[in-house]
Amino acid sequence: MKCRCCEGSNLELALDLGDQPWGNDFISIQENREATRYPLHLYFCHDCGMVQLNYTVPKETMFVDHKYLSGTTRSLARHFDEVCSAILKRVTFAPDDYVLDIGGNDGTFLTSFTRRGIGVLNVDSGRLQAKLSEGNGVPCLNTFFNEDAAKQILASRGHARVIHGSGIFFHLEELHSAFAGIHDVLHPDGMVVAEFIYLPGMVESCAFDQIYHEHLLYYTIQSFQAVLAQHGLEIFDAELVPIHGGSCIAYISHKGRQAPTPALQALVQAERDGGFDRIGVYRDFARRTAELRDTLVAMVRQARAEGKRIQALGAPVKGSTIVNYCGFTEQDLECAVEINEFKCGTWVPGTRIPVHHQDRVAPPDLYLMLSWNFRDEILGRLADYRAAGGKVLVPIPKPEVV
Repeated sequence: MKCRCCEGSNLELALDLGDQPWGNDFISIQENREATRYPLHLYFCHDCGMVQLNYTVPKETMFVDHKYLSGTTRSLARHFDEVCSAILKRVTFAPDDYVLDIGGNDGTFLTSFTRRGIGVLNVDSGRLQAKLSEGNGVPCLNTFFNEDAAKQILASRGHARVIHGSGIFFHLEELHSAFAGIHDVLHPDGMVVAEFIYLPGMVESCAFDQIYHEHLLYYTIQSFQAVLAQHGLEIFDAELVPIHGGSCIAYISHKGRQAPTPALQALVQAERDGGFDRIGVYRDFARRTAELRDTLVAMVRQARAEGKRIQALGAPVKGSTIVNYCGFTEQDLECAVEINEFKCGTWVPGTRIPVHHQDRVAPPDLYLMLSWNFRDEILGRLADYRAAGGKVLVPIPKPEVV
């Protein structure tokens, strides 16, 4: 294989999670087919430090008809409004300026700008998401973002003052075409705001469930900069935020437009001090991941042996990684419960564990919280359940019963 960033061949397997379905392959219970499995292997590039998957499930398979909606989580909507406020402190918008959101899903992020009278454009490949975005008053170009899409946007809207992407810049199958397009459509004095799962935080929390086929790359500040540098872009500031269990927001400009901030320099130094540009950290991550899996499996099966009913709480894409890596079946989890109607009436990918609406199923003795990254919000919703004696098993960063 070739490195997705530098095209070098000096790569080493860091973590093998086996063959798994892509995590949003929610097959209807009425359908008589098995989910297709693909290698889920994490590699480290010794030349540029990029951590990445070796196998690509075609983007048309994963991102055209999927069921993830960003508007279903209140914590995420609040976070997006905070990011909007941070952008407004850095950028003064002229009347004809607009914000371009790449992979903006149902338009939730951009509604923070439309409420303030700022022009917007969403680009998203999902059919359902594009329809919902338009319904939310956010115009959406229903396609994959790349150089061709950038030319189309330039012709119709001109340069974007701000380009935003949340959880999208590590999805890119057409990695270099997309960043070339970003360079072209970004205003000369514009800013890119990139939100991504932060690899050092993921490793430190042993959040192996952040690894799934949609996430092709796993960025440090240094490895992300290695991609950007090839397209005349550079990070000038960055901050860590708690959303999604630990993310980084990088502020990016055309090369040479902004001086690097002390905050950015401190993050880069911390990465070097922590060894995140070397393979040893990732070998240790693999060892700890296997230990966490064994502990979690033992806890679930002990609870079942005691006669407890267990349900998966939520059916996020990351939950598919946990369920499949742990080998959980319908003998372990009687079902998964969701509030996203589009996932109900399906199987958890790769299993025969059904997904039901949370309001239509009697609560169990124990929930396995698969959306642990929204732990506080979810535990708040479960106050009555917990007061009545219900318990919640939170798997990451260390399995514990709440």
